[in-house]
Amino acid sequence: MNLFPNDIEGNLGFDEIRNLLKGFCQSERGENLASKCSPSDHIKSVDRWHAQTREMLKLLTDDRSSVQFQFPDIDEYLTKVKVSGSWLDPLDFHELKIGINTLSSWTLFFSEKKELYPELSSLSSTIAIHPDLAPAINNAIDEKGEVRDSASQELLQIRTQISKSERAVRSAIMKVLKKAKADQFTDEDSSLTVRDGRLVIPLKAEFKKRVPGFVHDESATGQTVFIEPGEVLDLNNEVRELKYAERREIIRILVSLSDLVRENLKDLVKGTDLLEKLDFVHAKTRLADHLNAIVPTFENKTAFGWVNAVHPLLFLSHKASKKKVVPLNISLGHDQRVLIISGPNAGGKSVALKTVGLIQYMFQCGLPVPVSEESRFGLFRNLFLDIGDAQSIEDDLSTYSSHLTAMKHFVKFADKKTLFLIDEFGKGTEPQFGGAIAESVLHEINQKRSFGIVTTHYQNLKDMGEKVVGMANGAMKYDLEKLEPLFELEVGKPGSSFAFEIAGKIGLPSTIIKSAKARIGRSHVDYDQLLNQLEKEKSKFEKLTKKLDLDKNELIKVRGDYEDLKQMLEVERKEILKEAKQEASRIVELANKDVERVIREIQESKASKEKTKKLREELAEKKEQLGSELKVERKKSQAASYKLQVGDQVRMVGQDTTGVIQKVKGKQVEVSFGALKSFVSPDKLEKVAVNKKQQRHQLKVKKLGIDVSSKMANFNHELSLLGMRADEAMGKVESFIDEALLLGIDEVKIIHGKGFGVLREIVRNYTKDHPGIESVSDEHADRGGDGISIIKLK
Repeated sequence: MNLFPNDIEGNLGFDEIRNLLKGFCQSERGENLASKCSPSDHIKSVDRWHAQTREMLKLLTDDRSSVQFQFPDIDEYLTKVKVSGSWLDPLDFHELKIGINTLSSWTLFFSEKKELYPELSSLSSTIAIHPDLAPAINNAIDEKGEVRDSASQELLQIRTQISKSERAVRSAIMKVLKKAKADQFTDEDSSLTVRDGRLVIPLKAEFKKRVPGFVHDESATGQTVFIEPGEVLDLNNEVRELKYAERREIIRILVSLSDLVRENLKDLVKGTDLLEKLDFVHAKTRLADHLNAIVPTFENKTAFGWVNAVHPLLFLSHKASKKKVVPLNISLGHDQRVLIISGPNAGGKSVALKTVGLIQYMFQCGLPVPVSEESRFGLFRNLFLDIGDAQSIEDDLSTYSSHLTAMKHFVKFADKKTLFLIDEFGKGTEPQFGGAIAESVLHEINQKRSFGIVTTHYQNLKDMGEKVVGMANGAMKYDLEKLEPLFELEVGKPGSSFAFEIAGKIGLPSTIIKSAKARIGRSHVDYDQLLNQLEKEKSKFEKLTKKLDLDKNELIKVRGDYEDLKQMLEVERKEILKEAKQEASRIVELANKDVERVIREIQESKASKEKTKKLREELAEKKEQLGSELKVERKKSQAASYKLQVGDQVRMVGQDTTGVIQKVKGKQVEVSFGALKSFVSPDKLEKVAVNKKQQRHQLKVKKLGIDVSSKMANFNHELSLLGMRADEAMGKVESFIDEALLLGIDEVKIIHGKGFGVLREIVRNYTKDHPGIESVSDEHADRGGDGISIIKLK
């Protein structure tokens, strides 16, 4: 890949990213790879680098416990052991075994899951560590880097004998010391000490001949001598001989282990390459986590479209001070290859330019980048940069001369696979000349169909963005009321420098501002004022549009709730009419039967007037009785309905839609059905049974002073994470699950989409070991499949 200038990494700030990456490496060899990391325009290389990082991220999520993530440097130990007959020290083996254990775990893992991690597995395809090597070292060397007693049977016997002999020596010499204290040959607080590896006792110099033995040392004053009593000379000699035997056995064990290492030397040397690459790829995943970055998708095209791109270093700086970074949304394609960004000073033009340069550079180095998942990337063969003051005292170049040198390089080498970035194009000389040269250079580069971004204040370059095919204007947004930059890029129109407005805010006298406007000419002032007015009108329009969209969405929601309720009430009305007709038919039928019975009795008995009168009275009594029964049933229904209380879950009789009672007013009940509230007669409602577990839970929550009814009424059983960044999604998931558990909800859904699975992994990782979650599963394939997680709560 062709880069300009030579210190492009320093201009972009990539040297700081590289230092971060090196800091995440565990081994010196991994750091060396990070130091050599450079961009490429070779699609296979870039694809492989990103695939390795993507697989490592997946592995860290799904199979973290299957391998070891310690990547030590083991080269020096392999170099030491190359010579036949040589051996490594126990501490050397301790460090070496960490590397061998790591290698063994990775090679075994890749042999079993090669299909899941093809790119990472290819790094170890020719490595075959002998399976007995790691256990042999583990059995001989402990965690402190010392040879274990159990390394051999002979070593165990020797150390057991040493322990016995040392106890015998101590017992014998303590008797001598005790007697010397009794005879006052030494001080009462004297104790055993060691000289030349042997136990001795301190004696006053004048009594040294009173205790037979060998003098090993004396104090600086000469008043105390250190004697090995004759009684323990032979015992100490025995201990020393056993120590020599122990040393010989340890060397034999170490030589045997070293021989085993030499047998695997070829594969271990290959393993050092694997360790350094795994260390480097693992460091990239740690960088991704540190920068809240992703592994993006890309095509073999010279174009890109980024959503929520963030300058990595600015992100870290703002993260430390707990400030939010305004993300950048930007794209370059064949219809819009060159973007000319204008706007006020300190409005974010240069930051936007550097963000593009640094992120594209990181991407072509195979590093994760801080953008949203829907972003797409392309590859460029040339990356040319002209940012900052590059004047050189050594080469006797002024600022403008250095810019012209860069322009010469751009014009000569730019092509359709070039991405160029120029900050403050044309500055450093008289505006009328600098602007003219900048326009000519930009025209020439555009003819070569190169891609680029330019920041400027020059009007003639803004005009090019409006008129020239393949170019477009962009403006950094500005709050005209507060006269503060918003750091947002808006593509499609040029930006104003807001020079007069800023001068007025600072407090420059109005007479000077008026004089300046007169000097610059009416046309320039009018154009700038027109831009300002358009910006104000656009800002107002955006606010109104946003409010209109909110109102529209609310209206749609309310209308939907209304239609649902209307349909529900219509069904209820039909059901009531049906029941009324059935009840009326029953009453009529009973009445008809009584009438027919009375008529039949009159006819059969040829009843007298008295009998007829009596039967008529019986009919009247029956009629009154039927009416009383209906009244009693109606009163029972009303009495039952009046038992409804605020917070009860209810539904319309014969319907499935549930709501929560908000108020009870006389014979009317206010019920909340989602976002819609309605007054309903109590006799049209029935309670919804609440399971005992949920009832107990809600009682506990009520005791905490929480309005369960209101929260139940407004709780949505589905959460959508679509379009969210990882950190934002995590916070939403936590709050959603917490509220569901608080309300005693049994089941919820989280919509995270499919994509590359990042949001899905966030959901699954959070819910994996959550104490309040019973199970997590995918939605049915016809209703979203693994793009939706169904979560059952305990």
